[in-house]
Parts: sequence; structure tokens; C-alpha cells
Amino acid sequence: AFFDKEALTWCATHFEELAEPATLGAALDYFCERKRADPSYSCAGRTPKTVAEASEKFALSTTVFDDDEAFLPNAYGLRPMILENAVIPASNVSVPYDEPYNFGHGPYALGPGSDRGASPKTVRVEEILSLKRLIFEGQQLDNCLEDRRSSQVKYVLRARQRTSSFWSFTLSDDDGTSYVLLLEVWHLRRGHVVRQAEGQRPRTLPSPEAWYWMMHWCDREGVDWSTWDVYSRLEAIYPCEP
Repeated sequence: AFFDKEALTWCATHFEELAEPATLGAALDYFCERKRADPSYSCAGRTPKTVAEASEKFALSTTVFDDDEAFLPNAYGLRPMILENAVIPASNVSVPYDEPYNFGHGPYALGPGSDRGASPKTVRVEEILSLKRLIFEGQQLDNCLEDRRSSQVKYVLRARQRTSSFWSFTLSDDDGTSYVLLLEVWHLRRGHVVRQAEGQRPRTLPSPEAWYWMMHWCDREGVDWSTWDVYSRLEAIYPCEP
């Protein structure tokens, strides 16, 4: 119904600005991704200019490779997320293991009036669906996936078995795109839980902004983020049935 009515009406309304097939194709591709991430998404009220700007930011956080091993998407309906011009509401966020008793910072102030999360950004959460894309994520975060084969093998095995899914979190603005978090979700009999949440080295703990958006996405998708244990040594998992 979206493409039969709303999207075609939008294209017809702006047909002069969408005369080039490439421009039209890029807009429709972007609408597809937005609708997949959020069924309530609407293109009504948007102009070709704002759609093109949003599409460019989306493209900055999209990386694909040729000659790659593809992973199947998660079998449980967990969705990607795209938020445009997102600002974190004024709040305090505590990142586990970054507490004063661990010689950490303690609660962080976020949103308006602070230097974290106050400026509008495009927030994207994307499922990682190939081996090279997973390794690329490790390169962006400078973690063990970049050059440690043992870690790659463990992650790839779980991806092949579909007992885990991996998610990339990026923040984009006019200055470019930052890769801020790699999330591994385990799909267990008791539900979906966060196994690993890694930020940029040398910190490795997620930044306060990344942690906020991770909680936001997890709450939306019914993933239990409170299970994350940076010191976990559990190796065996018992998957749920798709």
C-alpha cells in the first residue's frame, strides 16, 4: 500500500525534481530502507532535497563488499533503526563498569545543555550480514575482529548458526559518520539478550551516547540489555527455535 499510494503520490508531486532516473531510484531505495526499519515511516511532507540529504547520510554508513560470505538475517524479526535529526533528551546515563567504584566517570549528562547528544544526528542501527562487513566493523572500532582470527571464527560460527546476530551503530552529521558500537545479540530460549557491546578503542566500553541509543533500540526490539557482562566467560549457548 505504501508504494501503491503514498510513495507514488510523492513521486508524482515532485516529478520535475525527480526527472533523473538515478535521483528517483535513490529516493525509492531510501524509502524502502526506512519502511523496513520503521513500518510507520511516511514520506509525506518531505521534499526531494531533504530526502537526498538523508539518503546521503544513510549511504555514508552503508558498506558492502564483493566476493563475501553472506549471513542470513536474524530469524526473530529484530529490525534495523534509522532516526533523522535525533537529539538525546536531557538525561543522565550510567555506563556499566564506568562507575566511580571502578575508577570510572560515573553518570554522564546527555542532551541539551551538555556536550553529548545535544546536536542533531542521524542514528542508524544496521544488522551486519556478511563476514567482510563484520571484519570492517572491527577495523572501524580497532577491536579484536580486525586481526584476531580466533575471534573471527567464533563470531562467524555463531552467525552461521543464527544463534547470534550482530548490529552496527553509527552516528552521522555534516562532519561525517562515526562507528560507535558493535552489538552482539544472543537468541536464547528465554529471549534475546546482549552478549557483547563494544565501543571504540582504547576505551572499548560504549560511549554514553552509544549506550543511550543501544538502550533505545533494545527496548524497542525487546532485547534485554541488562545482561551485558564485560567479564563474561560463558562460551556455550542454547538457542531458541526460529
